[in-house]
Amino acid sequence: MQADDHSGVRPTRRCLDSLEIEIPKLDAPLHLLAHELVEEAQSLPARMLAGRATRIGVLKDRVWFKVKRGRWRGVATRLTDADLHENARLDDAAGWTRSVDESSRWWLGAAGWREDGARRDFYTRIESECRCVWSEAKKDRINTDSLLPQEWDRRRIIAERAVAEQRAYRTVMMQCAARSLRSGKIVMAHFDAFAMGVLIRADRGEQFVAFIARQVYDPKRLAVMMSALPGVSGDDWGPEPAGIADLAPGPGEVVWSAVLTPEAANAILDAVPWSDEPV
Repeated sequence: MQADDHSGVRPTRRCLDSLEIEIPKLDAPLHLLAHELVEEAQSLPARMLAGRATRIGVLKDRVWFKVKRGRWRGVATRLTDADLHENARLDDAAGWTRSVDESSRWWLGAAGWREDGARRDFYTRIESECRCVWSEAKKDRINTDSLLPQEWDRRRIIAERAVAEQRAYRTVMMQCAARSLRSGKIVMAHFDAFAMGVLIRADRGEQFVAFIARQVYDPKRLAVMMSALPGVSGDDWGPEPAGIADLAPGPGEVVWSAVLTPEAANAILDAVPWSDEPV
């Protein structure tokens, strides 16, 4: 197995229920939950690469590892390329943006207490649950599909990413506005597929903020950006097809402007400390 960029070892909904964890708000990524077993699971990718992870040999249809902390026990896996392909197929069928991908390969699939006695042992119970009838595809009579992320887990990833994306756009918009206020210049921020910029100037005694979007075609993304500044709502912006101040729209670009009150400008400066780091 190769190392890969990942967003931690995520507990499935089934795992959360077993751990008796209340479903957190969407701004709380599941792999960062403050539970000892979830925290222990985060070390699994590194332990696997170092050859120190303990595999569950009886679960032979894919590679599963033991996760232990105190009396808690869990099973975790790294999704294969075939698993990712199947999740992509399910996403396409549901009309979703692809959810389970390279950044979410690792999963804590099930959890429970360590119990005394073989019949009550967590790993014995998992083995019993995953026993299935023989088939050409399941020659070892083991099927661990029920331990893999299900529809709820895919939906949760999409929702978490949407919330994180909105938070990032708001943060960048505020940072650009603060820098423009302090410098009087346009401040640009570049993302993978698009860019945005902010310019704040005074004209005839009235301060205004201009916003330029380059290759931004998602109206929801625009709405998040344009509602990020204090005292400026989405309805306050007006289009500037010919440009304004130093902002002249080019191909694939749109410029808007809005009045920025002194109170709003002060709120931006108070919220964003001075920094010369790139946005």
